[in-house]
Amino acid sequence: MLELTALTAFIGYILYLRYYADQRSKAEIEADRLRDGITLFQNDHYSEALAYFNDVIRTKPDSSVAYLYRARIYRSLGDTKAALDDLSRGKSYDDTLAELHSESGQIHYQAHDYVTAFQDFDKAIFHSHGEAAEPYRWRGLTRQQLRQNLDAQQDLDKASQLEAEGRSRALIQPPGKRAFIDRQLVLNAGVTFMSGLILLYIIKKSPVIHWPYLWAAASAVGLGFLEPRKGWMLALLQAFVILAGYYGLVGPDPVSTHQEVEVFSLFGSVGLTFAGSLIGSVLRKAYAA
Repeated sequence: MLELTALTAFIGYILYLRYYADQRSKAEIEADRLRDGITLFQNDHYSEALAYFNDVIRTKPDSSVAYLYRARIYRSLGDTKAALDDLSRGKSYDDTLAELHSESGQIHYQAHDYVTAFQDFDKAIFHSHGEAAEPYRWRGLTRQQLRQNLDAQQDLDKASQLEAEGRSRALIQPPGKRAFIDRQLVLNAGVTFMSGLILLYIIKKSPVIHWPYLWAAASAVGLGFLEPRKGWMLALLQAFVILAGYYGLVGPDPVSTHQEVEVFSLFGSVGLTFAGSLIGSVLRKAYAA
């Protein structure tokens, strides 16, 4: 039974890392995979970039990011009809990609179709959770054309605010220079260590599995909320504390019946630690949005 529990915990951990440790969106992961083609486009090598994304779409026809960049290439080459066709296809596979809506909105704006452009920029703001400056700026310009001057100014002010916040963050923490292990993570690791010791004490003292499970789940949700992107490290630390403490320090209970309860409490708490930290991370991201 112990071997089966350990195997289940290990498989669960692999799945946990697969879906939690890398919290980038599907589009972000896809963009990273297509980095070579994106670089070609950014360097104005349009013919090479077009051939690149044609090959991607041939092999992976549901890649919304590939359709986005091929549309940008067509737009740069002056073929707005082909660009809109690709943007429409991209939306059919992933309508939540804000850049698809922003790109089509710009095309409609330049064609003086301000009503459709407004709808596109509105969706871009919604799907970017109001965190991107560009859709606000374009929606503000569109509202000016629609004679919605007060709302237009609010959008333009919001765009300026987001751009200023972005510059401030870049000055405080330049891209590529961010330390993975920072002071906040160290402090939260200390909290996690204490939480692990408390959990270990509960595992040893509780005659039932319910109390260790309750503490493991509640504390892990808190860890994920504190560190939405690095919570998996805190979950690993808490799991290490209770496993190392149990087998290296306090040892199993000599009474076989209570030892079985301890083992179930121990490995169940490990699983709930990983699951709880994931839930806490999701809650934190939802709260921030």
